Order: sequence, then structure tokens, then C-alpha cells
Amino acid sequence: RRLYGFMSRHHFVAHRDELAALGFLRGQIDSWIRNGRLIRVLRGVYVYGRDVESNSAAWRAATLAAGSGAVLTGRSACEKWGMVREPLGLPKVIDVASPTGQTRNLRGQSPAFRRTVVRIVRRCFSPDETRERDGVALVSPALALVEFAARATEKELRFAFLEACRLRLFGKTDLEYCHRKVSNRNGAAKLRPLLALWVPELGRIRSVLEGWFLLVWVKHKLPMPEVNVKVLGREVDCLWRRLGVILELDGNEFHSDPLRKKLDVERQLFLEARGYLVIRVTYKEFAADPVGVVLRIAEILRNREAELTGDRQS
Repeated sequence: RRLYGFMSRHHFVAHRDELAALGFLRGQIDSWIRNGRLIRVLRGVYVYGRDVESNSAAWRAATLAAGSGAVLTGRSACEKWGMVREPLGLPKVIDVASPTGQTRNLRGQSPAFRRTVVRIVRRCFSPDETRERDGVALVSPALALVEFAARATEKELRFAFLEACRLRLFGKTDLEYCHRKVSNRNGAAKLRPLLALWVPELGRIRSVLEGWFLLVWVKHKLPMPEVNVKVLGREVDCLWRRLGVILELDGNEFHSDPLRKKLDVERQLFLEARGYLVIRVTYKEFAADPVGVVLRIAEILRNREAELTGDRQS
């Protein structure tokens, strides 16, 4: 019962040293291994009763196998933070940094874990650079982005950066740290432009599409909208309040969810009836030509400004 209680609180994964520290004798542990109660997944690391079934269990096993003080880093840390989509099934590669030992690769030893490689690098972090999330040790979100930038494509890195903003894992206080940490590293050329475009409004986005739009908008030094604010009791994506212009950015769910589409159309008609100009842009339209969409909206704003100025003069 004591063994089950500990394992159930730790994704059913433990290092042999953890079990010994709990007071279990070597003979007891060996007996559990022989009768299949404990299944070895990596050297010195065991799962209870059944093979690895979750990403969190796989990530914990990888950090335990890498030694004391080991943490998830790079893509694996981004996945655990939710900044990068988790793989379907167990991860094929897990990135871990350890303050001890050599750079090395470990291959999983159980049937479910056999296709997973734990990629360990030797690296030391200060205490404020590491965290624990759901029982798994990992680097901070800002450092995860810096480490991820070395291997990620520009598209993957932009997605992770915007998800970090959306989840409020990244903010103004992280900018200086990232600029300093990314200096002279692989991936600096990909991460620095994103850092340069950060604005507080990114902390209010509800989707990567909204964040992507803001990045392109800021790059062209155009007047900032309010983001995800209410107008007459209806929440809108972007609002240029003085001009009475609203931008709605429709992700894939707009087309796949009939009820969501119906509610969005009703909201648009409600706002237009009260004098607001509502612009809709789909993900497909924006992804095909981000700059073109931004310039088109900027032109609409200029025309709206001219109309309002003409009305006031007349």
C-alpha cells in the first residue's frame, strides 16, 4: 500500500534510489522486479504494474535516469509547458539536461518505451531557471524557448512563442533574460525577431492566429488595437475604438463548429447594426498572405479615418 501510494503520486514511475529512501529493502525491490510488479523502463527507473502509458510518466522516467538535478529542456520542456503540441503516443525523443555525467543517449528498455531515446546533455542551471510542473522537473518557459530555438523551424518557434504568450508563461520580464541567454547561440537569428516584436497585447490573445496577426501588425508599425475586449457586451478579437472598426480572426473552429459560426455571425450583425465596421479574416486567408492581409486592413482603417474626418468637417 505504501509503494502504491508513492507511485500513484509520481505518475507510477520511480528510481530505485527513491524506493530505497522510502525504507524499502533491496530484497523487496528485487522481488517486485522479478514478479513483474515493477517494470524497468530505463536503467534504475521502474514503472508500477504496467508499462509507460503517458507522456508525463515518460518525461519523469527520463529525468530520473539522467541523474540528480536533471530537467527537461528544449522541445520536451516546451511540450510539458503546453507551448508545443505533445506527440501522439509516447515521445520518440526526450531532451534532458543534467549537471552531472557525460553527454549521452539512453534507449528505453520496456516494450512501450523501446522506441524512445533520451538525449542527455551536460548543463548546469541556476535555481531560478528550473521549475517543477505536475511532478516533472523542467526548465523555465523562457529558457525552454531559448533551448528550443536551436532545433526548431521558424514556424515551430513562432507557434511556441505565441502559445507561451497566450498561456501567460512569457511576459515583459522575460525579454531581457532571453536576449541575454540567446546571445551567440544557435537559433538566435530565429528568436530575436520575435522578442523585438513583443507587445503587452500578446498577453491577451486567445489563439496563435491572433498573436501571429499582432506580430505582423507591430512589424509594420501600425496603430495598435485593443485585444479581446467587450463592445456593447460582446467580446471581439481586435478593436480600433475611435474608428469603430472590429477585426474578427476566425480559426479552424469557426468552420468546423456550426454553433460557434452561428453565434459569431449573430454578433457581427448586432455590431454592424450599431454602426461598427466588422472585418472577418480566416486562418487560411491570413496564412496565405499575412502581409497582404495586414496592409489591406491598414487601408480600411485609413479610409475609415477619412470618412469620419469628412463627416466632422461637413
